[in-house]
Amino acid sequence: MASSELIWQCIKGGNSFMRKGINNTYFSAEAGNLAGKHSYKHSGIANKKSVGLTEEGGNILLTKGKVKKSGRSKTVFKKDARRVMKGVSKEVTGYRSDLSDIATRRVAALAKSVRVAKASK
Repeated sequence: MASSELIWQCIKGGNSFMRKGINNTYFSAEAGNLAGKHSYKHSGIANKKSVGLTEEGGNILLTKGKVKKSGRSKTVFKKDARRVMKGVSKEVTGYRSDLSDIATRRVAALAKSVRVAKASK
């Protein structure tokens, strides 16, 4: 298996997940990229340890591990938003502490999108 630095050198110039923004900014749509930035730190392909957060059927799904491998661990959070944020923060801090802050923000955004608005009378 090639090193993560070599993989990043190969894919940083261009890959199918790159999206160009305004003012020469680049974003990434790859799985395992929490921030959506095209950088080595956030890359879900190049890093040996990647963290991904998605929403499935009203639940928050946390995936840890290499994106291409089948050895990814998946954790489903079904509680309220505060408990989910606390649980995800604890899981990510133990796995990749540099992404803990970003993961907490991402969970807050996902929980807000899942929340059902109360009907007004």
